[in-house]
Amino acid sequence: MEENQDKILFDLKKVPLSSEREEIAQKRKKRFLVVLACLFFLVLGLFIGILISLRNTAVSTSPASGVEEIEKIMERYWLYGDQYEDLHRELENKAMYGMTAFDFDPYTSFMSAEEMNSFSDSINRSYVGIGVEYSYVNDSALIVRVFKSSPAETAGLKPGDIITSVDGTSVAGLDTQAIRDLVLGEEGTVVNLGILSEGEEKSVDVIRGRIDSTVFAYKEDDYIIMELDSFGETTAMEVAKYLDEYSDLEKIIIDLRSDSGGYQTAVRDISGLFIGPNEVYLRQKGVDGTEMVDKTPAGIEKYDNLKKIVILTSEDTASAAEVLAIVLKEKCDAILVGETTYGKGVIQTNRYLGNGGVLKLTTYYWYSPNGVSIDKTGIKPDYEVRMPDIYYEYYYDMEEDETYEYDSVSDAVSISQKALQYLDYDVQRTDGYFDDNFRDALLKFKADNGLNEEPVLDMETYAAIISSTRRKLSDPETDPQLIMAKQLMNED
Repeated sequence: MEENQDKILFDLKKVPLSSEREEIAQKRKKRFLVVLACLFFLVLGLFIGILISLRNTAVSTSPASGVEEIEKIMERYWLYGDQYEDLHRELENKAMYGMTAFDFDPYTSFMSAEEMNSFSDSINRSYVGIGVEYSYVNDSALIVRVFKSSPAETAGLKPGDIITSVDGTSVAGLDTQAIRDLVLGEEGTVVNLGILSEGEEKSVDVIRGRIDSTVFAYKEDDYIIMELDSFGETTAMEVAKYLDEYSDLEKIIIDLRSDSGGYQTAVRDISGLFIGPNEVYLRQKGVDGTEMVDKTPAGIEKYDNLKKIVILTSEDTASAAEVLAIVLKEKCDAILVGETTYGKGVIQTNRYLGNGGVLKLTTYYWYSPNGVSIDKTGIKPDYEVRMPDIYYEYYYDMEEDETYEYDSVSDAVSISQKALQYLDYDVQRTDGYFDDNFRDALLKFKADNGLNEEPVLDMETYAAIISSTRRKLSDPETDPQLIMAKQLMNED
């Protein structure tokens, strides 16, 4: 219609007039058409204004405004709002958790300031505590690892010990964070732990100390065994310290099992210790497809004495640990022993937000120096060696009043059968059926560990079985992956 109106006005200008009357008539007609055109554009302007208004309304009712609307309603009417010191911040954080949750990208996430501090502490191993890792089993904390030279090791705690209480407070029903809060404290203070060790209840005092080491190494025969727990801010310096101490040795076993990675700067500097300065250790590709080449620092010192490297890997070896493993494999002919690694071939960048939180955003794919991607496939070892089957089992939780006897069937019985079989007791079946053979093995285990003589599987006995199993699994003398690595060390 606008095109037709323009055409009419244009045509009027071009119509020749033959007389005054016709001219007057034409002028009136022209005035009428001008007024009509003005009215048209007025209506058109109103119509456009309505469209703009509708669009602004649509923007104001977008998901972001919906979040704000929900927040205002909850802050005013929510019955439980007074249970939060800062409800506004709590709701804002929950919204950002949701915005960054994607099934196909589990690494992108929002972290509050408190979570980021805890995350950094876990990577750097920088906190005041006792120095253990534990898993929650049967309303208790089962110690699965004791850090070398830690307060826990000094106090005599061992893998397989079970923490039942902290300073007189039972850990039953508490989650791992709550137990952690009880154990942590000021440096030099004493924490009392109730411990169940091989069926014996003990009270152990541990003096809290600073845990700030991510590396432990020692000499065995003519080679180094180095355990890397994570890639923190000081990890490269710690590795260099041990390499200086053992600079007369030419062989090293690097244990990266269960190392879930850490900072890119750490793996860059550690790589440089082995491959030298200005060497490509990583390639990255971002959202625009541009490839970037990362190199080791220019001034870093290479340890030329290291001629043979064996690396231990597990299914949990991930991220920065995978970078180091494949760098040393490609550049130093390192031999990998263990299991195919996790397969995390992407890098996250931390973006600090105005509310103190952090957006961990997946921003790059990474590739090995030779251009290999391990994303979702992992790194296959040269020698595949698995841990005993019981190592991979989920430990079923038994209730305090839960018991199993002859002719019963349960997951707890199945786990106990597999564990006792691993502990060298004569167990013939592992399907969870409580038969005569299992009863005999159970009674023998009870006798060996000073437990009650009833032919039943109760929570106390089950906990003792799991404790003994974890202790044996943590023994270097029974570690099949480490044993294989040592054999390779001794080969010419």
